[in-house]
Amino acid sequence: MADIQKQFEEFHDAIKLKRFKENKELREKRDIIIGKIKSGIKTKFEEMEKDVPSLEFIDQGSYAVDLGIVPEDKDYDIDEGVIFDLYKEDYTDSVELKKIIKDILANHTSTPPKIKNPCVTITYSLDDEPIYHVDLPVYIKSKYDNDLYLAWGKEFAANDKKYWDPADPEGLNDHISNSFTGDDKKQFKRIVRYMKKWKDICFTSSGSSRPPSVGITIAAVDLFSPRQTYNSLSGTYKYDDLTALKDFVNNLKNKFVLVWDSEREEYLRTIEYSLPVKPYSNVFSKMTKVQMNTFYQKLVTFEGALADAQSKSDPHDACTVLSPYLGDKFPIPESAQARYQKVALSSAPASNSAKGFGYEN
Repeated sequence: MADIQKQFEEFHDAIKLKRFKENKELREKRDIIIGKIKSGIKTKFEEMEKDVPSLEFIDQGSYAVDLGIVPEDKDYDIDEGVIFDLYKEDYTDSVELKKIIKDILANHTSTPPKIKNPCVTITYSLDDEPIYHVDLPVYIKSKYDNDLYLAWGKEFAANDKKYWDPADPEGLNDHISNSFTGDDKKQFKRIVRYMKKWKDICFTSSGSSRPPSVGITIAAVDLFSPRQTYNSLSGTYKYDDLTALKDFVNNLKNKFVLVWDSEREEYLRTIEYSLPVKPYSNVFSKMTKVQMNTFYQKLVTFEGALADAQSKSDPHDACTVLSPYLGDKFPIPESAQARYQKVALSSAPASNSAKGFGYEN
């Protein structure tokens, strides 16, 4: 098997997205939004002659757990939870607080804020193209338990489509962040990032047809196992990302089950994977059976490519096999033949035919 660990790690460095503490521009945008929400809530509640609630903010998503990648479309996604020290029993309309945040940030960017089911989205654009969007999920407390509840619903949704959904954003962060330690954790992060890039490359359409990154990440917590190879010459072990990635893809593929689709009159592969914290929902639930089946088929194809790469003896051939699945940032080294030809040319003696034409010196 060709040793392409160097190429995998170079690839990882190329696609890794820096965290807030390392990315000044994103950190500043987040902090500006937080400041506007704090001052805006104070003003709004004073205008309504209500007690001003205290607020907490929590980093969520890939930034919080350090699993972000540079997006293919350059539209960076930032998630920042807004926790109100209020009770859901006093706010039966789950969208009310989201509307207040939308109003506060109405003129913050050229694109108006949008209330989506799980959040309020703020979009930053450049030349009419989105370059950042900040998702602001809104949480509230209860008088009867210690749980948090997510404000679910769009702005003009029917009442039965608006509700408070149990949630545990901090518990989810901890579940992912504390799953592995040391160098094993570093390999876990690399594998998740490789899978996210594979998703970006191999699923061109948007929306629910693409497997959600949170689903892949949560599955990786359970299904990833660290992999190393032993070098008998040096007597040391080295991490083997190719084997770890192939094993994870195989394990994820095996979580699919065959179900009968009566409308299509055919069997399809589907997957259920529960969120490890409240509300314990299926993280792939937005995908249709057909979309899940496509997900499965793409995993099968990817696993085949990974196995093919493992069978190659030349790193050039192994990387060439993987490049269509991981994108043009995946490096392809020179072939053994090209390297041999360079060595042969550099060590060849000067040709006698050059003599007599002023080149003999």
